[in-house]
Amino acid sequence: MGDSDPEYENAPEYLIWKWIRMSSNKQHLSYGRQRGVVLAVVLVVLVVMMLGSVSLLNSVDTSALLSGNIGFKRDSINSAGGGLNKAFEAMKSASFQKDQDSVAGCPPPAGTGAACTAASEWAKLNFYPRVLETDENGIPLIIKSKTQFDAKFNKIAPVKVNGNEMRFLIERMCETYGPSSKVTCVLSTDSPLGGDKWADKPGSTASPVYRVTVRTDGVRNSQTYVQWNVTFLGE
Repeated sequence: MGDSDPEYENAPEYLIWKWIRMSSNKQHLSYGRQRGVVLAVVLVVLVVMMLGSVSLLNSVDTSALLSGNIGFKRDSINSAGGGLNKAFEAMKSASFQKDQDSVAGCPPPAGTGAACTAASEWAKLNFYPRVLETDENGIPLIIKSKTQFDAKFNKIAPVKVNGNEMRFLIERMCETYGPSSKVTCVLSTDSPLGGDKWADKPGSTASPVYRVTVRTDGVRNSQTYVQWNVTFLGE
């Protein structure tokens, strides 16, 4: 019997074989569809995992950058002590003691002139006998601009340590030029002539308070300002 014999096609054996063949074809098509779906799912999962890895790397890089910047900032603050020591050297100089109370040539209200005669000496010491204009945080505006600061106070070179560059400014906490007084200046409560308080001993005088501002420029453009209030103490 050939395949085209109608009797053979109607035979039970042929019908069973045909049904098995059709079932096999259906399973093959089903398996093919399943493999296609699985491949698509795997590709989607791989894409999600890749995106997650990129986000994780970005997060790690950002955290490392922030940690590094905080470290540089802390180092610049610690280095500010070098600027403070340089300020102490200037305050201990004979020129500082001699010229800080000068009023010669100064404008009113302390004087009658237009320009203080001792201004050039003050500039050599990074010093000014009056409180200068500041920003809302109390930082003198002139030290916030390196160009302006270096143009006015150019005798003392910036202190350089471990990639940090420090500049300092000394201000006497007074409103006017001339000798310090309780009326125009912030005075120390300690007496340079003895006693626990400035007025405890007859004839004693109090030292004015000085504000020292240190600007530190460090690596990665880090910038910090540190301030101290200091005074002179005598025996």
